[in-house]
Amino acid sequence: MRYLLALIIIILLLFFSHVPAREPAGNVKRVILEQANRMEGDEEKYGKNVQALFGDVRLRHETTLMFCDSAFIQKDSNNVDAFGSIHIIQDDSIHLYGKELFYIGNIGLAKVRKDVRLVSDSTVLTTEFLDYDRYDDVAYYFNGGTITNGPNILESNWGYFFPKMNLAQFKTDVVVTNPDYVIYSDTMIYNTLTEIVTIVGPTTIISDQNVIYAEAGFYNTKTDKAQLEKNNSVTTDEQILLGDTIFYDRKTGFGEVFSNMSLTDTTNNVKITGDYGYYNELSKQALATKRAVLYQIHQGDTLFLHADTLRIDSIPGLDHKLIRAYHAVKYFRIDIQGRCDSMVFDMADSINYMYHDPIMWSQDNQMTAEIIKLHTRNHQLYKAELINSSFVISREDTIHFNQIKGKLITGFIRDNELYRIEVDGNGQTVYYPKDDDIMIGVNRTESSNITILLEERQVTGITTRVQPTGNLNPMFVLPLEEQKLDGFRWLEDYRPKKPDDIFVRDEPPPPEKRTNYSDYFFDKTLNEN
Repeated sequence: MRYLLALIIIILLLFFSHVPAREPAGNVKRVILEQANRMEGDEEKYGKNVQALFGDVRLRHETTLMFCDSAFIQKDSNNVDAFGSIHIIQDDSIHLYGKELFYIGNIGLAKVRKDVRLVSDSTVLTTEFLDYDRYDDVAYYFNGGTITNGPNILESNWGYFFPKMNLAQFKTDVVVTNPDYVIYSDTMIYNTLTEIVTIVGPTTIISDQNVIYAEAGFYNTKTDKAQLEKNNSVTTDEQILLGDTIFYDRKTGFGEVFSNMSLTDTTNNVKITGDYGYYNELSKQALATKRAVLYQIHQGDTLFLHADTLRIDSIPGLDHKLIRAYHAVKYFRIDIQGRCDSMVFDMADSINYMYHDPIMWSQDNQMTAEIIKLHTRNHQLYKAELINSSFVISREDTIHFNQIKGKLITGFIRDNELYRIEVDGNGQTVYYPKDDDIMIGVNRTESSNITILLEERQVTGITTRVQPTGNLNPMFVLPLEEQKLDGFRWLEDYRPKKPDDIFVRDEPPPPEKRTNYSDYFFDKTLNEN
């Protein structure tokens, strides 16, 4: 509604800009002389029906008083040319000053020139060329002007001012200077009573805090609250906030976004999007929800992560941030994919915690546990820790699977390839040795601690420690079901295969009953941070 009102006002202003004069108003009264030190009426010197007035001249036209040093009243046309110390008083509320006045009495139009100043309440308009229409109560300048209102100084090439409506409209090279920021615009409407700027064209607000851009909306210079409605952005040194509609409070640093929300962290190359969200530039906190997505770009490769809710929190007293994703988390990158219920990424040490039935796929490997910790360096994964009820599976063919199971499994990764696996506690393995790429049997091993070496995705060595047991059996001797460790789940059908798959809502079969250690660890991590 307010935007519609602003549009109506602009149409009216443009109408007035093309109607500088009009027919005389009905029953227009004559300009009346109230005082002058000297009066002359020489037709040869001043013209026919011209009244020349000198010294402390005071004229009245209806509710308007006019003061000057000298004036020439043209009786036939009801016009006045006045010079020196011009002072016009309209309805005891509007004061207009200048050096020259050309007044057209029949239409109530005052053309004031040189050192022009219009004062209405706390608003002062200064320019060199001003036309003031008494009947429509509009003053307009067309060769540069300035309006001072409270702490705001507004400049433009041309503009309109409606004193009784407390409205001003500016056009072309508009600059608003406030002690805390500067506004640059092409077109703008300003309310001198409320000190609200109506944005109706490309507008940029620059301060030490940020740079705001919008092409429609409102900015309250009293409360420093803004409603941005078209092509909006709020840019700081580290973040860029976008959205279809942004409500922004400069004093609290809080920006709330509705529809097409996007927040880019330029320092960490991270962007979060959603249909709703907010960002606080002071506390560095952010949230995105409703089809929320996190993007992380490194060397041309992009991680796509979706969750019901995404949060970025800056830890007080510490120079780092946490990214939290919770409920229905799924992510995709060319070299790694995964899913879980909740995730916490500590940007300080580049450790990613995945909770509540996390599943991760890397190349041909599927990894599950109660908790998965991913360690990255320079945006590259170099270590994965699978904590409690850990399981690593890779498929040999459609029915045979290499398997590793244990309490804690640590996988070491180099150039996106898994090259070593350490199993600590209750270690079990099933793998299929090969000779010239032909499986020669099935090896099932158990040991408290196991080290597995891999090369080009193939097992090249297994070291067992602490009471190892195991043997190599022909494949036909060991039934197929006994070739799978307890808790085996092959979940390839639930693996994101492309970026859009992160939005697919599906539920993999649940794991066997676990301890509640993950709940404790997740809550403890949040509380500690």
